[in-house]
Amino acid sequence: MSIVKPAAILLIICAIVSGILGYVNDVTTAPIAAADKKTTEESMNAVLADAQWGETVEVNYETGDDNGTVITSYTPGLNPDGSIKGYAVSVTTKGFSAGLKLMYGIDANSNDDNGTDEGTITGLSVVDNSNETPGLGANSSKPEWSGQFAGKKGELEVTKTGSATDSQINAITGATITSKAVTLSANDVSKYYEDTIKKEGNK
Repeated sequence: MSIVKPAAILLIICAIVSGILGYVNDVTTAPIAAADKKTTEESMNAVLADAQWGETVEVNYETGDDNGTVITSYTPGLNPDGSIKGYAVSVTTKGFSAGLKLMYGIDANSNDDNGTDEGTITGLSVVDNSNETPGLGANSSKPEWSGQFAGKKGELEVTKTGSATDSQINAITGATITSKAVTLSANDVSKYYEDTIKKEGNK
């Protein structure tokens, strides 16, 4: 009996703790999901303004670059007449640390001099860079840096000169690794748009 009683008490305690944890999980899951949804919607509207959003396509496409960039999803943004205005493309990659989450806007209507759809970047939103170094890589979310990507197209590279050309992005001071990671992911998104999204959207 002396052994059974403590075992029974322990079982009761475990059941109570499990119940509490389950309750806490139920209580917190919905608010977290709502916050994530709000952040996503804000990012989508930031990278492709005045769009009516269609259904998100989950892809989890591994680009194969050195940073392990994964294109996780894309969402078509529509014009009032139902035509495709562009896309919001979600990405995860590794900057100085893993867990860098980004969203790019791609203009489906921008054309180069030859009249071919080029997939101009309409904006970049840094959704989560909490693992980047404060004051360095974490500065990737500052508009004065992330805003450089809007209007860019084609293969981009990082420069430390401070005088970026149309095909360059000025590096964040002291955070070249993060700068290159984000820029590389932008190239991945542009390529994925040309190779996959544009073709799927035209079916």
